[in-house]
Amino acid sequence: MDCGITGFGFAFPETIRDYNEISARSGIPAEVVRDKLGIRQVYYPGGGEQPSGLAIRAAENCLANTGICASSIDLVIYFGENYADHIIYNIAAKTQEAIGARNAWSYNLDVKCGGAVVAMEQAKLYMQSSPDINTVLLVAGYRNVDRVDYGDVSLSFLFGLSAGGAACILQKGHGSRRLLGTATVVDGSFVDSIVIPAGGTKQPVTHENINDPDLHSFRLAEPEAFRERLDRVTIPNLVLVQEKALAKCGKNLGDLDFVCAIHMNVKNHRMLFDLLKMPLTKGTYLADYGHVGQLDPLIALGLVERQGLAKKGDLIGVLAMGFGYVWNGAVIEW
Repeated sequence: MDCGITGFGFAFPETIRDYNEISARSGIPAEVVRDKLGIRQVYYPGGGEQPSGLAIRAAENCLANTGICASSIDLVIYFGENYADHIIYNIAAKTQEAIGARNAWSYNLDVKCGGAVVAMEQAKLYMQSSPDINTVLLVAGYRNVDRVDYGDVSLSFLFGLSAGGAACILQKGHGSRRLLGTATVVDGSFVDSIVIPAGGTKQPVTHENINDPDLHSFRLAEPEAFRERLDRVTIPNLVLVQEKALAKCGKNLGDLDFVCAIHMNVKNHRMLFDLLKMPLTKGTYLADYGHVGQLDPLIALGLVERQGLAKKGDLIGVLAMGFGYVWNGAVIEW
C-alpha cells in the first residue's frame, strides 16, 4: 500500500540565540560552539510560546501548504515531547480542536526524539489496517530548551536544544515521498542517565526545593561513564537502524541517495556519513536550527523539499535518536 507525505508545515519562535550568546552563557569558546558543537543559532521561545501553540501553528501551516481541508483528516498523532504547557496534557486533542479536524480522533505518542519516525510508521499501519483512515496529520511542539543549564558543561551536547513546531500529512495512495520502511533499536540501560530530578512522582516540586536550580534542569549521572558507553553505540546503532529500514524494502546502504539526520556535533555527523559511505553533501545539517528534538527529521525533510535536494525516485534515509535510549531509521522514496 502506498502511503506518502503530501507536505510539511513549521513554526518557530521569533527569538534566536546565536553561538556567541551560547558561548557567553556557557563559557565555551564561540568557535567551539560554532565549529565543533555545530550550532550557528537556536530558536528560543518567549513566555507565551507554548508547545501546543507551536504545534498548532505548524499544523495550520501544513494545511495551508498542502491545500488539505482539516475536516478530511482522519487521525492526528502528536509526537512531541511530554514536557508541555501543563503536566499530564493532551496536545493531540488540543491541536485537533484548534484546526477544526472534527472528523478525526487523536492521541499523544512519546518516543522522545525518535518520535517522528515511529509516528510515520504508526500512521502507515493505521492506513493499512483501517479502511476509514486515509489522511493522518503528524504534529509536534518542542521547547525543552527551557530545561538546559548552560553552566553545566557536562551537558554541552544539549546546548544546541532549540524550540519550534513541525507537522506533516500522510495520505493513503499518495505516490510521492512514500514511506517504505522503518526500524527502531532500544537500549534501556540508559534510561536513568539523563533526568530532570524534580517534578515527577519520585521527587515532587515542594516549597523547599522549588528554587533549587540543580533539581529543575537536565542532569547527567556519571558523565564520563555515560559518554564513553554512549559513544560506543550511538553511530553504529544509527547505521544499524538505517540498514534494517532499508532491508525491509529490499534495499541496502548503497541504494541511498540522501540522508536526513537529527542534529549532532560535527565530529559525530562526519563519522555517521563515513560509516554510511556517503559524502557530507548528500545530507542536511541543522546548524541554523539546532536540535529541535522530535522535529529534526521533518525539518530536514522540509529543507530537502524547499531546496530541491532530491529528485523523484530518490531514496532518502531518515535518522533519529532520543533519550532512553532509542535509535530510529526510515526510508522514504521521494
